[in-house]
Amino acid sequence: MNSLFTILKDIQINVPQSQLQHSFVLCGQTQVGKSTIVSKLTSQQIQDQAGLIYTQQKTNIIGYQAVLQYFEISGQAFKQLLTLPLNKQSYQQYSYILVIDLSDNPHEILNTCNSEIRYIKEETEKKLQQSIDVDTFKQLELNIYDKIMMHHDKNRIIPSYVPIIIVGWKYDLFSKNLDQESRKWITRGLRYLAHTNNCSLVFGSNQDYQLVRQTLQYHVKPSASIYQHDHLKQLCITQLSDSIENINLPPSGSNPLDGFNKIIKDQIVAVVNNQKKKKQSKITEEDWNNYKEEKIDRLIKQYEFQQKQTTKQEESVLI
Repeated sequence: MNSLFTILKDIQINVPQSQLQHSFVLCGQTQVGKSTIVSKLTSQQIQDQAGLIYTQQKTNIIGYQAVLQYFEISGQAFKQLLTLPLNKQSYQQYSYILVIDLSDNPHEILNTCNSEIRYIKEETEKKLQQSIDVDTFKQLELNIYDKIMMHHDKNRIIPSYVPIIIVGWKYDLFSKNLDQESRKWITRGLRYLAHTNNCSLVFGSNQDYQLVRQTLQYHVKPSASIYQHDHLKQLCITQLSDSIENINLPPSGSNPLDGFNKIIKDQIVAVVNNQKKKKQSKITEEDWNNYKEEKIDRLIKQYEFQQKQTTKQEESVLI
């Protein structure tokens, strides 16, 4: 069995130049669904392991034969192994997949996503500066800025030297467990983060992951941009397809991310409080049902009988 370092050294040699090739590095916290996504996309059973897991897939993308390579980084090894597969031969056919669990800690999801995007961007820029010569890096930078400068939000978009695809996983639980208003603001916040960081954004689940597949294929062989932005459905927005105007930022505050976080937390707290009130109201109604009219009448008659008995006893004592 070849070591991981042998695989990393030889992957470019083993892929014929006539075929499309692309490497995806899946990262994110533990238990967010990285292995499940690779299993769904490749139809291969991925065993849970620590460190870095390598999987290869041969497929067809809009008429082209393609070899796709998936490097899955376990949550614990996020920082140690993030840029290990990135090298000067592969960086042009390379993307990160940042997987986030839409159903877990919704009030923290934007901050978590933001910090992980920033870390990926900082580390990949550092690795590329070390791996390729200065002129090549400058040309890469110019190519990225040329694309961004064509967008009317150019002054608000921070470039990413290696494409990042944000995959919001477990959308089924997200849709089931959160109210529409909370989902709307979380989705807008994620759109804002993706757009201003030059990332793609897509939602998926075990039951419906075709949009994730389409987004990855777009990064392998770019064609028409994908822009599905209905807040009550699964999103699929490829990089530079969105706009600040369409996202609809929070009404106040200089930092939109803070604004999104405040609205999301306030909305979730309001929903929880409302559920508590409904629960308390429901308990009161259930308790009241235990005292229907016939039960109340019986209690009254019992009380009147006891009063009469007490009166008779008092009269007998007096006599």
